[in-house]
Amino acid sequence: MLFAEDRPASLLKQRYILMSNVKTIESTEVQKLEEAILGLIKSIQNNPEQAHAVFRANSKLEHGFLADVNVRNFNFKSDEPIELGGTNQGPNPVEYVLGAFAACQEIVIKAYATVLGIQLNSVEVDVEGDLDLHGFLNLTEARPGFTSVRYNTKIETTETDSVKLQQLEELSIKRCPVLDIVRNAVQVKGAVNFKQP
Repeated sequence: MLFAEDRPASLLKQRYILMSNVKTIESTEVQKLEEAILGLIKSIQNNPEQAHAVFRANSKLEHGFLADVNVRNFNFKSDEPIELGGTNQGPNPVEYVLGAFAACQEIVIKAYATVLGIQLNSVEVDVEGDLDLHGFLNLTEARPGFTSVRYNTKIETTETDSVKLQQLEELSIKRCPVLDIVRNAVQVKGAVNFKQP
């Protein structure tokens, strides 16, 4: 998935061989990250069907607006603030979307910086979204979701190569899954099922 279109396979193999044959002074964390990313790229290039991934989540409403959400072996709460009728025991769903976008940007930047050989000191993303409650409350035909989302990504790095930094910026926009989900329509299928107690 990463770099599949952005980098020729020969360069990937060359970089992979270079990293496996040369001892670097990079930290073990960076080496492990690079090995994992390049290993995934190589695996998908050899077996393209492995690129298909399915992610799952399950949620059950506990009481009020408090939801118990399960993803893999993780459990977290979603709730509404008191002003919106909740008990403020967790972020609300749209706040999770913003948090997911911020975290996704950081992960994509770290992944591509690692493969590009860009040393990162820190990455921080601020995100905010505008939501018209008229739509959610069925008061008008206004869209119930975000009408706009703004973000500011701050990257601290010692890298001075403007070409590499430009490439990292472009990849952070083009290859961020959550940014893609927020920006583009996604096919959604589902059903509401009723059952008697």
